Amino acid sequence: QQPGPPSPTVRRCLLLRAPFGNTFGTARSSRSFPLSVSADLVLSRGVMSSIFGWIAGIFSYDADPFLDDDSDEFEQCGSHLEQLRLRIDRAEAAGYEGDALETLRCKLEELEEEVHKELSVTVCHAISGGLVCTARLRPTDRVSCLRDAVLQHLGDAGVALRFVLQAQVLDNYMTVSEAGISDGEVVSLIQTPLRCCTTSFDGTFASMAPMERCGPVLVAALSADCRRLLTVSSRGEAKTWCAETGVQLCELSGQVLSGEFTAQNQLVVGIAEDGSARVWCAATGLCKHTLYGHSDAVKAAALSPDSRLMVTASCDGISCLWHVATGQRTATLVGHGDAVKHASFSSSGAFVVTASADTTARVWRVATGECVQVLRGHAKGLSLASFSTDESKLLTASTDGTVRIWHAADGACTLTLLVENVVNTAMFSPDGLSVLIASASQCVRLFSTETGECLKTFAGHDDWARAAAFSPDGELVASASYDGTVRLWSTMTGECIRVLSGHTDWVRAVAFSSDGAVVTSASYDGTARLWSTSSGACLQTLTGHSEPSGGPRAKPK
Repeated sequence: QQPGPPSPTVRRCLLLRAPFGNTFGTARSSRSFPLSVSADLVLSRGVMSSIFGWIAGIFSYDADPFLDDDSDEFEQCGSHLEQLRLRIDRAEAAGYEGDALETLRCKLEELEEEVHKELSVTVCHAISGGLVCTARLRPTDRVSCLRDAVLQHLGDAGVALRFVLQAQVLDNYMTVSEAGISDGEVVSLIQTPLRCCTTSFDGTFASMAPMERCGPVLVAALSADCRRLLTVSSRGEAKTWCAETGVQLCELSGQVLSGEFTAQNQLVVGIAEDGSARVWCAATGLCKHTLYGHSDAVKAAALSPDSRLMVTASCDGISCLWHVATGQRTATLVGHGDAVKHASFSSSGAFVVTASADTTARVWRVATGECVQVLRGHAKGLSLASFSTDESKLLTASTDGTVRIWHAADGACTLTLLVENVVNTAMFSPDGLSVLIASASQCVRLFSTETGECLKTFAGHDDWARAAAFSPDGELVASASYDGTVRLWSTMTGECIRVLSGHTDWVRAVAFSSDGAVVTSASYDGTARLWSTSSGACLQTLTGHSEPSGGPRAKPK
């Protein structure tokens, strides 16, 4: 091979014999580079540099400025594909024409199609094998994007997610292509913490989870007068109980996902398993109203402070306001570009804030249904949004790993708090001066809403904290953990003042009564418990969800 640039004839022959379909070759080197472009165009810098050198040999006899690899413009290009595109643009600007350039243009189009091609990935539960969701991803997306897709489907159902492909636990920072995920691949989902998980060289995966003796209790909510308790299990059973005696009062009709008492304690509002919002009679459990109007499943429902109105958030991208007594829709809140995951009223009931998978939160005026603020800034979908008690601030939590504080008057973001993994709880203190955050960590933390400083770290659980709540006066914090305990903490000192032990499995939810004298807890052991705040004694253990037939039993302690 002779030094120097090849003649135009040689260049033409090279292009005809190596039309990019299988190899890249140059007259200056006997090496040829397999195209073998995976869907995300994972080509090494060495290969791309050789390609660019070959292009230089085609279009230039001398070192022309538009082919200079060290130019600032090339340094600013973010990817090899962009650099290749810039090469072609420069060649066209310099007046180069012919079959060589045309072939290069065609190949660029093919590469661009490969890069932007989407893959269909099916996610199934590792233990049950049940279908979770099907996600559309590009090969250049990271595995963490698959996690985001699952979280949007499950809501807050998973504390931490891991994916397994062919007995290999996938790194969230790998690209889909690097992980070996191809179109139509099935990936296994692990929702941790698990008791045990194993992988083997025989290509199998096995895991052991707590034996489900009965359906986990997901909700345990007291009425405003503290006389009744509502529990909802994962099997769709919703029951009301006498808080004093532990006797079951009634069971709500149908399969129920969530619910809460109205302020007058006469009704229960919530979401049914079919995705509809409903209103039940608290005395009989009969359904009084099914709220029709959404075209997709309702993800959240909340009452106004006076319980006159109810707001629903749906996967159809809209929220609706309803009159609780009549079941009539009073307003439709349209504006989000994706599923609405959460909605809540301000303390006065004059405004509603909604959180959406479209990465924004919106503030709506209840009287007119108009949108008065759009809160933008999160990089990923939101899981919740709420007002401070004085309505001067707003809080949003996102799957991007941040909690943000906003100025309600102008929608300006005043603070961004970085958190660990999934945000399970984020709420203002009653005075609005601090924010309580529980995420996939053994600690619960209290942050200043003015400076973002971590004021207190409540550390003591032996496993991840699943939920947390303020007492009505803000002096106590209750936290529920996967270690099976509930702990009470002083917000003044940060010390643990009570450990409420008794559950035999993970504790999922915790809440204070309206007077702060009682704490309720819901557990995967199939029970709900009532605890005395002052003594830490277990007042009631409600076990009716574990007995599909026969009467309920209560165990006062």
